[in-house]
Amino acid sequence: MREGLLRYLPGLAVVAAIGAPALMLQSRLTVSGKTVVSAVAVAIVLGVLIRNLWGIAEACKPGVSFAVKRLLRVGIALLGAQLSLGQVLRTGATAVFVVAICIVLAILVVRFLSTRMGLSDRLGTLLAVGTSICGVSAIVATAPAIEAKQEETSMAVATITVFGLLAVVVYPLLGRALGLSDVVFGTWAGTAVNDTSQVIAAGLIYSQTAGEVATVVKLTRNLFMAPVIVVLSSWYLRRGQGSGVRGQKGISLKSAVPGFVMGFVAMAVLNSLGVFPPMALDLIRTASSWLIVVALAGVGLETNLASLKAIGFRPFYAGLCAASFMAAVSFGLIRIFGIG
Repeated sequence: MREGLLRYLPGLAVVAAIGAPALMLQSRLTVSGKTVVSAVAVAIVLGVLIRNLWGIAEACKPGVSFAVKRLLRVGIALLGAQLSLGQVLRTGATAVFVVAICIVLAILVVRFLSTRMGLSDRLGTLLAVGTSICGVSAIVATAPAIEAKQEETSMAVATITVFGLLAVVVYPLLGRALGLSDVVFGTWAGTAVNDTSQVIAAGLIYSQTAGEVATVVKLTRNLFMAPVIVVLSSWYLRRGQGSGVRGQKGISLKSAVPGFVMGFVAMAVLNSLGVFPPMALDLIRTASSWLIVVALAGVGLETNLASLKAIGFRPFYAGLCAASFMAAVSFGLIRIFGIG
């Protein structure tokens, strides 16, 4: 057991070494309560630069992966303590119709555009679910249900990763240019940006409030993954293009409601009940910020820009169309529903 823990230490030391100065820089460059430089942005950029200029040792990879897959989820769960259950339910309920409409439209439109560009039906489906629900997680979960090839899965993951990372940079800039409120921006990022880590990064770069709203909306969106996979698996089965068995067996309560989502809600409930004294809330807030920053440093360290060159023009353009469509439709629906 001790040897198992020790193998994570090199990677955890690296993400901690990136996260510490990032948080320090943010605290030093905070003016009148306003963050001038986001620790999240600094951590991701440093991680990307280190990975692509110098690379990371094999010994560091288990710890970096642990930070991305485990520490981020704990950080998200702890983030719930900064909200009340009422806030979570109101934000989730307000956004649920926007999320549902975006998912349906994205799956239909992205699949159509992808096939028109000459991509395989399954690759188009993977791009659609990755864009509309929760990025890489949705792709990995959907691939066996529709019996996608490994190269289709890899290509979809690479494409979604590229546009998710671009969104982390572009969305906050667009939000500032458009003068969006924290609630509107958080809802937009939570609805349109691909992966959970990228949503949280974009939201927190904009503001703490935007990050909290984006997290709630994204977790609401994640809950759609299980029913969508079941529908797609059944549809491919009826078309005679998949067994449907693996996908249907893979749908469980755990996949429908991930543990960190339940943890987030539980922390919000406890906060609503006044369980946490002020000092405990400060400690939880600090721990949540620290875990999220080091986890997103890990996201930067796992971003190999050289491998993204292998995407190809057609998947790239399909991904560009998917990302642009999702951004425009979700923004339009937010305005129509009068959110924020």
